[in-house]
Amino acid sequence: MTSKQAGRGQLTSSGADTTLWCLTAAFLLACGADEDILRPDMTKDSNVKAPRACSLDGVVSEELPDLTLVHDKPVAPPDPRPHFSFFVTSQAGLYGLPAGEHAPAPDPALGYGGDFGGLRGADEICSMLAQRANPGDRKVWRAFLSASGTTSGERVDAIGRVGNGPWYDFNGVLLARNLSGLLPDASGRPRGAAAPLNRMFSDENGEAARSNGQDNHDTLTGSDSCGRLYDDGMNGAVATCADWTSKTVRGREGNAAGVGGQVPVGHSWPRAFGAGFGGDSALGGRWTGDHTVSGCEPGYDVNGGTGAPPRDIRGGAGGGYGGIYCFALGAVAPSPS
Repeated sequence: MTSKQAGRGQLTSSGADTTLWCLTAAFLLACGADEDILRPDMTKDSNVKAPRACSLDGVVSEELPDLTLVHDKPVAPPDPRPHFSFFVTSQAGLYGLPAGEHAPAPDPALGYGGDFGGLRGADEICSMLAQRANPGDRKVWRAFLSASGTTSGERVDAIGRVGNGPWYDFNGVLLARNLSGLLPDASGRPRGAAAPLNRMFSDENGEAARSNGQDNHDTLTGSDSCGRLYDDGMNGAVATCADWTSKTVRGREGNAAGVGGQVPVGHSWPRAFGAGFGGDSALGGRWTGDHTVSGCEPGYDVNGGTGAPPRDIRGGAGGGYGGIYCFALGAVAPSPS
């Protein structure tokens, strides 16, 4: 198949090639052919745990920043929105950032891919977006990303980077009161989330993550379904795009539903596939780590589909743009209106 990167971040191919791939895939599915992209034993992923199996055992949470105590209760630093402590990065916001002290400048048309400048750069990206949306924001922000330590020297689980809660979006809607509330429920969404965040996450501006019917759910995490470092068979080096310093890492391809690969993504909103793939009814709903894409290259595809096309190593190839989740430490509950 002949393909190329389009300026707007999408893989293009001839209509005949696309039709041939779809017909071939449908034929192989119907006949049960033993092809890598559709192999039945790849419909279950050892990184997917039953929700009841997810725990906080061994999680070491990052310490809270120094907060003032008033009547023995923590008060966040002066901030226009002291509650604002969670968002998924918007595509426009992410692609429009300048370089920071640690984060490189993104390609304004294709984004960062897997190179955020390491965890420090990813945290800085979260801070820059929060400060743009909430001028005067003084909170400590952390990206929900696991790291292997093979490049950075720091092995860390994403769920251990974000403090102890609570977390609210820009509009004051509760995501979770504590770490237990972040763990996935039976449908893969955060157990403690209030509506509408229990279904649809919001971006740094408080807008719904999905707009205009875009298929933009995939969010890079480097994590399994419990928010721990993804076991990619390479000590996490592929799953984390070399600890978020590479836009050229290429992983093993998964099947048509993105199961069995090495670069995990979570879903900022549920993209239901049903129970057809290995009887996994939560596939498409898990916010922490749902399925895989094939690589860490910049680029996006938000036009819909069932997964990344063969040999497409863009981090956004399966319905995303290389976005990340951001959490603030030490936020406080919104004031009653």
